[in-house]
Amino acid sequence: MINPPSKKLKFTKNLIDQGEFKQALQELMKLKREENLTLEEKLIIQVQKGWVHLSIGPLKRALEIADRLYLQSQEVKMPLYSVDAVFLKWMIMGIYGNFSIGMDLVEQGDNILKSIPRDDSLNYHEREANMFHMKAHVLFWQAYFDLAFDNINKCLAFYEQNDPLSQIILLSLILLVNIYNGKGELDLALESAKRALSCVKSDDYLSFLVGTLYRGMGHTYMAKGELGLSLEHHKRSLEIYNKGKMGWWFQETYQNIITVLLAQKNVSQAQNYLQQFKDFLEKNKIPLDISPYQLSQALILKSSGRMRDIAEAEQLLKDVIKNEESPYTVVTALIHLCIWYFQEFQISNKMEILDDIYPLIDQLDKYAIQQNSPALTANVKLLQAKLVLLQLNMLDARKLLVESQQIADEHGLKRLANAISKEHDKLLEELKLWESIKKTKASVSERLKLASVDDVIDRMQGRGEIEPDDPTNEQPLLLLIIGEGGVPIFSFPFTDKWQRDDDLFGSFLSAFNSFSDEYFSQGLDRVKFGDDTLLMQSVNSFSVCYLYKGQTYLAKQKLGQFIETIQNNTSIWETLEKSYESSQVLEITDIPKMEKLLTDIFNV
Repeated sequence: MINPPSKKLKFTKNLIDQGEFKQALQELMKLKREENLTLEEKLIIQVQKGWVHLSIGPLKRALEIADRLYLQSQEVKMPLYSVDAVFLKWMIMGIYGNFSIGMDLVEQGDNILKSIPRDDSLNYHEREANMFHMKAHVLFWQAYFDLAFDNINKCLAFYEQNDPLSQIILLSLILLVNIYNGKGELDLALESAKRALSCVKSDDYLSFLVGTLYRGMGHTYMAKGELGLSLEHHKRSLEIYNKGKMGWWFQETYQNIITVLLAQKNVSQAQNYLQQFKDFLEKNKIPLDISPYQLSQALILKSSGRMRDIAEAEQLLKDVIKNEESPYTVVTALIHLCIWYFQEFQISNKMEILDDIYPLIDQLDKYAIQQNSPALTANVKLLQAKLVLLQLNMLDARKLLVESQQIADEHGLKRLANAISKEHDKLLEELKLWESIKKTKASVSERLKLASVDDVIDRMQGRGEIEPDDPTNEQPLLLLIIGEGGVPIFSFPFTDKWQRDDDLFGSFLSAFNSFSDEYFSQGLDRVKFGDDTLLMQSVNSFSVCYLYKGQTYLAKQKLGQFIETIQNNTSIWETLEKSYESSQVLEITDIPKMEKLLTDIFNV
């Protein structure tokens, strides 16, 4: 049984919560020398010392404490403190960037907690909350933002209610910032970041993470187009990293500041910071061919507009990509090189320049997948779709749009998924126009205007927020379930037009069969049927088709919800299977509760 900590240990815990780490360490060293300490008090001292060294260093010392705490807690059979040891070690691995070991530690900690009989004590729920925190990070690294959001909020709820001064609240809010940024919900990210900053107790209070928080806010303000605030937060990040002598993050932050200054057209200030960057590298005996410095150099050279400087800048970016020193910097270099070539393409209208862009996009796609960045991957697919469209290949463009939206949907990127869906709907509405362009061989500039590439390029550069947009509800017309071979099993018309006109329904089925063979078998998810749009999704031996007027984004979500519901309803699913086996067409009265289900989901 876990006993309440002594008054002295409560005092040291309060010192840690207030950011008074050096005083806390002195008090803990005094306590450690006291006689008659219980086994549990010795373990608590180790836990607190570990958090002190995690906060002010050295990290190596914190790691030694975590390993010793784990062994000792196992020896005395106090597994809750083994969970503490795993949590502490996991935090250290995260700072080191060793995410593979971090994921193993999550599994280890989860297994230890499951081996302990569950109870309603605060001690048990605290460790459970810590596991929610760890799992949230893993889900975030895997880009499952909605699941990460649920887990981190469970952790936050525990600590805000039971330990409102704990460092875990700051750590959880920082992750919440990253989740909101990942989802593209920038205002919520900034709101959470401000909450996190209110938890910072002193200048050295988890300075690494606070510096990272300011850096993240700099990126968020950049995406919102608020360059002054972006620069202010990146500079604050630089001050914190400089004070803590955090070399790598220091380098990246110089790069970020230079990028923002160039976006402000403040070339002279950017050059000043490049010189500071160079001085820092030379002082610390770091070679000047590191990726962040080369990238910063390239961006400044490109801003001059002189052909010689542009050629040198292009070579520097190619060197960064070739060296593959930092995935983040390589991705940034690839994006800038793509944009420069695309700008050349817009000026010259020479289609052969696309041959230089495609290999870069393929590399960018590879790195985006490696970094588990679904937003970048989806935007890369969207850019590929637009470039393919410029070559008048509508079918491949549409397949890439489907892939792009699927990636955004799978990871809860609702704003991006909606934006991509609207792009796809727009293309369907303009297919006749694109076909006429194909026949008349219209100029590249006309195609560029119609393809509208600028928004996706801005997002890939970390600029251009997707504003919240409530998708318009579609007008449902018909829902149809068919078996293999196109045999109807069930149909539900949402309007009188479809209820009364058998010829209309028959012509739709005939057209649908040709559409399904020609389009859906090639990986498309929607097709125009006159003035209406048709969605189709396969599930086991059935296909569910939804005909409607209006935007597709909400229509697709409703169709997915309907399919999930009928699959989970044994009665409905068995009725459909029996109908398919006996080649009978079901009426709405043959399936209890189906009409209410359709009405509830499709809002009719």
